Amino acid sequence: MADPAGSLSQPFGQRIAPALTLVLLAPVVAEFLLADFTVRELGILVALAPLYGCGALLIREITRRAHRGWPTIILLALAYALFEEAFLTQSLFNPNYVGQRLLDYGFIPSLGTSLNWTFFVLSIHIVWSIATPILIAEGLAGERRTTPWLKRPGMIVTTLLFLLGCAATAAFSLKSSSFVAGAIQFLVSALLIAGVIVVAFTAFRVEPWHPSTSQAAPSRWLVCLVMLVLASAYFAGESIARERGLPPVDPLVFRLACEATATWLLVIWSTRRGWDARHYLAVATGTTLTYFLFGLNALMKGHTNLGAPANAVDVAGHIALGVAVLGLIVQGVRASRRPTELIE
Repeated sequence: MADPAGSLSQPFGQRIAPALTLVLLAPVVAEFLLADFTVRELGILVALAPLYGCGALLIREITRRAHRGWPTIILLALAYALFEEAFLTQSLFNPNYVGQRLLDYGFIPSLGTSLNWTFFVLSIHIVWSIATPILIAEGLAGERRTTPWLKRPGMIVTTLLFLLGCAATAAFSLKSSSFVAGAIQFLVSALLIAGVIVVAFTAFRVEPWHPSTSQAAPSRWLVCLVMLVLASAYFAGESIARERGLPPVDPLVFRLACEATATWLLVIWSTRRGWDARHYLAVATGTTLTYFLFGLNALMKGHTNLGAPANAVDVAGHIALGVAVLGLIVQGVRASRRPTELIE
């Protein structure tokens, strides 16, 4: 892939700005917009940024250096999610992780996990911990959206910080709970991660972009609205199912349908004439609003999504964070006036 903007030869400040934005934005979106934590706890970004931020940046840089696009990013995000939840936090197997009993609904003894929780937590990492922050940061990068941002020293530092974040997360999890998954569970998880990474770099390549149909791409407002509706339905589905006493398979199938529909629409839409960088930011707007609104709903009820008490300061801070992230998307739209020359 050509580097028409000469991204790696640009001044350090201009080249590194989108990378630093991504490192800080990933944990904000992943943990604060969903209201797992509030603005009064922003100091923990120091601990979260190495894991979330550097993880997202490594996925983005490795993908762009390999001349690949969004299918590879999504698969590497899945590998990241499996690694974090199977090895670092072990939430896929710990029956009482953070005291939440996350595996009770849909628990399958033979697997030692719940497919409902597994599908949910892996999906939110893919979409919100990795993909949404990358969409926003790349939009802010303008013409450097699909080119590498880091040189070799930057890659080394980012990798070391990511490994530090992994070690800290694992240590914290073990300190919080003495639970350790079984050897077979770790082995299967490792094999799945390896398989996903292999597919990410063998099944998808980037070719010069050209629309495969003469049909025009949809309005960016429509893209945003559809993604918001599908993502919100995805989030609300299981809560409604539990309230009505439905079996675990029902919300699992519903969530699969939401994801399949969103994926199918994005694949179809992205091949149409006029699809550009601002459409990707429209996707990010829909997903960002989903997290923001569900987080705000929890805080308005007086607690975070992890159950900690929340007050008016937390609500106001949450709104400020949401406005700030949406403001970054607006800046990205302004910086992304030229359509991309490469398929995503």
